[in-house]
Amino acid sequence: MSRISFPADENHVRMGGRTFDENGLRYIDYTCSFVEFEFEGTYAEADIISDLTPSEDIFRGWLVVFVNDEQTKRFKVDEKSGTYTLYESDEPGRVKIRIMKISEAAFSKIAIEKITIEGTLLPPPKPQSERRIEFVGDSITCGYGIEGVWNVDTFSTETENPLKGYAYKTAKKCSAEFQYVSWSGMGVISCYVDEDAEKPLDDWLMRDIYPYNDSGLENTLGREGHENHRLWDFSKYIPQVVVFNDGTNDQSWTKDIPERREDFKAAYYEILEMIRKNNPEAYIVCTYGVMGDELAEEEISLVERFKREYDEKICFVRLPVQLESDGIGADWHPSEATHEKVSDILAKKINEIFEGMGL
Repeated sequence: MSRISFPADENHVRMGGRTFDENGLRYIDYTCSFVEFEFEGTYAEADIISDLTPSEDIFRGWLVVFVNDEQTKRFKVDEKSGTYTLYESDEPGRVKIRIMKISEAAFSKIAIEKITIEGTLLPPPKPQSERRIEFVGDSITCGYGIEGVWNVDTFSTETENPLKGYAYKTAKKCSAEFQYVSWSGMGVISCYVDEDAEKPLDDWLMRDIYPYNDSGLENTLGREGHENHRLWDFSKYIPQVVVFNDGTNDQSWTKDIPERREDFKAAYYEILEMIRKNNPEAYIVCTYGVMGDELAEEEISLVERFKREYDEKICFVRLPVQLESDGIGADWHPSEATHEKVSDILAKKINEIFEGMGL
C-alpha cells in the first residue's frame, strides 16, 4: 500500500473555522477549527507544530481526533514539532478523519505541516448540513473551565473543553455546521478587570478580532498592527445564524456606573452593525446571562433599536444565571450541566429560525 504525504490545503482537506495558511502551514487556532480528510487505507499521521507560547504547560494547545465522526483521541501538543498518529488498522477501509483544536486561540498557536497516509486519498469530505451557525463570544463560548472545579482548579487549557460547551451542543441539536470567533476575557468595551481597576482593559476587544482572519496569530508572527493583518473573507463561510454572546467581561468594568453603561451600549451597537455589515442575510441571536446578567436590559434595548433602524432579523435570548447545584467549573465558569441547559434554550430558538428559513 502506497505511502503519500500532502499539505492541509483546499485540494486535499476540508477546512472548518477561520484557518490560516502561512507558507504552507495550516494554522487551526480558533476554538473547534479543524481539517478533515478521507482516504482508503490503514494508517494516517500528521506533522504538527506549535509555538508553545506562553511557555507555561497550562497554556499548551490541545487537539482531538475524530474517526468516522467518533472521537478517538485527545492529546496535548507539547513539542514545537512532532509527528502524531491519527489512525491505524490492520485492515484497509474507508476512513474520514477530523483533526480539531479544542484549546482556544489565545494560547499556543498550532499548525499542521503535512499529513501522511498509507493508502489512497479521496476527495475532501462535503459539509453534512446546509445549516450554518457562527458563534461569537468570550470564555463561555470557548468552553473555559468546564472540566475544572470551582475553588479547586484555575484556568488551564486542559480543563477547557468546547465539545461540552453550549455552542457545540447547540450546533449538534440544530444539525448545523459551526464556526467560532471566541476569546477568553473578551469584551465589548473592556476585557475582564479586577474590582479595583481604575481604567478599562481595552487594547484587545471584539472589534479587534472579528473582522480579521487571525489577528492573534499574526501578532505572534511579528506582524503587529491591524494594518498588517489579513481581513477575513466572509464569503468563505456564510452563516444563516450568528450567535453573539458578550458582555460578561464588560460588567466587571461597567458596574452600576451610568456613564460606563452608556459607553458599553455605544460599543455593543457598533458590534451589531459590524456583524450585520459582514453577514447581511444572517439572523443575529444576541444572548447573555450565564455568569451574571447585569447588562441584560441594555442589550435588550439595543436589539430593539436595531430592529427599528436596520431589520427584524435579530432577537435577544436571556440566559439563566448558573446555579451552584448544577456545579461550577474553574474560576466560576459554567459546568457542562449549565452548558447543556443553555444549549437547550438556544437550540429551540435557532431551530425555529432555521425552519422559518425553510432549512
